[in-house]
Amino acid sequence: MNPGVSTWLFLLLLAAATAERSNVLFIVSDDLRTSLGCYGDTLANSPNIDQLASKSQVFLNAFAQQAVCAPSRTSMLTSRRPDTTRLYDFNSYWRVHSGNYTTLPEHFKSEGYYTMSVGKVFHPGIASNHTDDYPYSWSIPAYHPVSFRFEKQKMCKGEDGRLHANLLCAVNVTEQPGGTLPDLESTDEAVRLLKSRASDGAPFFLAVGFHKPHIPFRIPQVHESLFMVQPMQHVLCETCNSSEWKRTSPIRLNPSASFLMNWF
Repeated sequence: MNPGVSTWLFLLLLAAATAERSNVLFIVSDDLRTSLGCYGDTLANSPNIDQLASKSQVFLNAFAQQAVCAPSRTSMLTSRRPDTTRLYDFNSYWRVHSGNYTTLPEHFKSEGYYTMSVGKVFHPGIASNHTDDYPYSWSIPAYHPVSFRFEKQKMCKGEDGRLHANLLCAVNVTEQPGGTLPDLESTDEAVRLLKSRASDGAPFFLAVGFHKPHIPFRIPQVHESLFMVQPMQHVLCETCNSSEWKRTSPIRLNPSASFLMNWF
């Protein structure tokens, strides 16, 4: 997990299922910083987010609550600072370690909303009780894309024609397991849930968590031509801990397997 975790949050109010209460779509992207057109980045090609931002309140003064993912997400979703939750790592569940705090989706659920989670919303594992805080926060068990289990495996085709476990590579999605990628799966599931709830009389709260741009940067090839300012250099990771790799590579890793590029 990148130590410089930051999350990008949108609260999008959709057409109301009833005249009184609106449906809510909550979107969060792992490690996404403000390198977006709506924040003035002239290199970023982010038309969809920029269009949403043009109709939204854009906050210009925001901070990461903690330097790693789990306590930041716990802080955001319980509306309590890490100094209150006393959580600074990945190893504790707040309801046991800190207090039985009501979460954002749990509040909506208690108000009669049908709450759903897709992808990475709470940090998975012990930090959310290995259940993404179900059934407290969600009306149904959280959905996680099946293809995520391949995220750290050898999925990137190198110049030698073999598959490698790369930090950075563009892939032919049709050649990936299941013909998809984790965030594409999450998007499909989110669309399915939106359609399934469209005709229901009860209001809903749908949280969708995208894994990217968290490493590894395994992206569809189509984005290489749309977003790269220079040809992508595929970064092999089988030898990430070798002294030669550390000496010659333009990328530096820390013990948690996150990285910094020399030119950042």
